[in-house]
Amino acid sequence: MTPDALPQMPWGQLFGLLFMTMGPIRAIAVYSRVGDDDSAPEVRKMARHAAALVAGAFVLAVVIGTGALGAWGVSFPVLIGAGGVALFALSLQALLAPPAPARQIDPGQVEAAAIAFPGLFPPIAVVVPLIFAVAFPGIETKLGIIAMGLGLIVVNWLLMLRSKAILRAIGPVPLQLFGAVFGVLQLALALQFMRDAVAML
Repeated sequence: MTPDALPQMPWGQLFGLLFMTMGPIRAIAVYSRVGDDDSAPEVRKMARHAAALVAGAFVLAVVIGTGALGAWGVSFPVLIGAGGVALFALSLQALLAPPAPARQIDPGQVEAAAIAFPGLFPPIAVVVPLIFAVAFPGIETKLGIIAMGLGLIVVNWLLMLRSKAILRAIGPVPLQLFGAVFGVLQLALALQFMRDAVAML
């Protein structure tokens, strides 16, 4: 994945990566543990605040991140390598760490930021849009990346509002299965990122 190797922006690839790293499956799994009732005002308020924080962080990552990388002299191969390392750690956590017993989180005892980061917005979700924004520079591309990310966050927020009902309806097994599959895909992608980074150095 180099700036010269992909003449056209691969929007489908970007969406797939964002869906894996910060999509609805992750949002439902994380937010289903917040509070006891989807309709509780404090639970809905927390969902709104957490989604707003993720949206702000995503926009900042795309708008400010690319400039910061240039100012710091971070090369494109190093950025891809960092993404590979972050994705490698995330995938190993999903594959090797045994599922922790689900503990309900009291929305009155935690801040929205504690739910948003890294639960809803892990570090790899910062690196992914940055890679595409650097590889395909231009204001149109940045706006498209931001629009895609914000659209996904809105979907996440709507599902977070019904996360406990969804989990009761489908049970935990589908989420665990998706987590295992995504863990393997993320591990393969992490190794590919690191291979590409080494090849470009």
